[in-house]
Amino acid sequence: MTTSRRRFLGIGISVAGAAVAGGTLGLDTAAAAPVSQDPDSIRGIKWRTERRPAQPGDTTDTFGVRFDTQGLAYRTAVASLFNNDFKTVVLRVANLSDLPRGTTKKQRDDEVIEVLRELDSRGMKVYLWKRQWLQRSDRSGGAYNRHPGADEFVTDMSALIQRAKREGIAGALQGVLPVETNLNNCAEVRNRALYIARGINARTGNWLKTHTLMVPGAGMGPYFKGIHNGGTAWLRQMRAQTGRFAFLYKHMVSHPPAICRLGRLNDRWLANVGYEAKKTVAEQIRFLRTTMGLADLERYLHGHRAQFPNHTHVVFWGDIGDGIFSMSSLDSQPRWNYNTVRALHELLVKQNHWHGHFFNFPFTHKGATRTDLWGYLITVDRQHDYARAKNHDWNRAKTHSVWNEWHLWSQENATL
Repeated sequence: MTTSRRRFLGIGISVAGAAVAGGTLGLDTAAAAPVSQDPDSIRGIKWRTERRPAQPGDTTDTFGVRFDTQGLAYRTAVASLFNNDFKTVVLRVANLSDLPRGTTKKQRDDEVIEVLRELDSRGMKVYLWKRQWLQRSDRSGGAYNRHPGADEFVTDMSALIQRAKREGIAGALQGVLPVETNLNNCAEVRNRALYIARGINARTGNWLKTHTLMVPGAGMGPYFKGIHNGGTAWLRQMRAQTGRFAFLYKHMVSHPPAICRLGRLNDRWLANVGYEAKKTVAEQIRFLRTTMGLADLERYLHGHRAQFPNHTHVVFWGDIGDGIFSMSSLDSQPRWNYNTVRALHELLVKQNHWHGHFFNFPFTHKGATRTDLWGYLITVDRQHDYARAKNHDWNRAKTHSVWNEWHLWSQENATL
């Protein structure tokens, strides 16, 4: 297997900068030999729990605790991913409010551990993510020093890490990710990231010091204006707490101003890079760099990469639909909106060489259509002995197959 092939599959491991006698040449050796995966090598697939129709007394669908396999046993489903060269998986740890009433944390965690055990047996790399709003803070002693949302994330992730360690399956775990954090600015992003890292380390025997933490930009993930204000002081603090660190980019509009202050940008976002945006690729890149602060992120990470090679990464999470199909053209409309996909790929991958990504889901049923097909990579024929096949159906914009679109994202020369 060639080096490029290893990078494509997301299983490459980069080595931390080597120390030398009398100094470190300015390299990132504080967390020596991290065991976790190089964020730039991540080619990750998201695996969420199955969606359940509304139950009596509920007004909307919910997620169940079982991970969605379209009827396959977990062992069979994991084997299918492994055999199709998916080597990195991120598992959703659902909020109890998203699960059927009466579901306990133990029931939720039992399912996460069961899937993790199968993934570990195949030598897969696994991350845990949770949709967690982090904007709330409690003032005590004259300062904001408690953050209930972050505390919940720390508690839930630490419990799963500790349980995986007890059951001998923690080797698969690479890191943890809060997503859609609803933060108002990048000062909060930096603050909560360190708070989470310190909290998890305190509960897990410093587990994160050899593993990875990823956090999104402000809002729902795409805002980075002012991120560079942390300087090297913040990077040194993060290096002391984590083996690796990466910012996540998620292409999703903010909540309204009453919920998140970045909601003031929503009208401009929708016009420039939103679902129906009609801007050119160059215009969209300009908006992302200026109004959304991607230029600050570029300057910050590239400017300090030599000194902090393990802590200056960006990983693409996807769009509001958790892939890139929600940035494709509207149904029965011209294809101009696919410019948003091209703009993000040009900016993140081609220009900045940030190749890592998590998006798309594993399994859907054969015969699924529209959004039930565009975001899934393997079809399962439940009528014919659960036969599986790669999803080569057209994506929403009819530019690539769903399968190839996912695999092309990390390639700098891809004509997305």
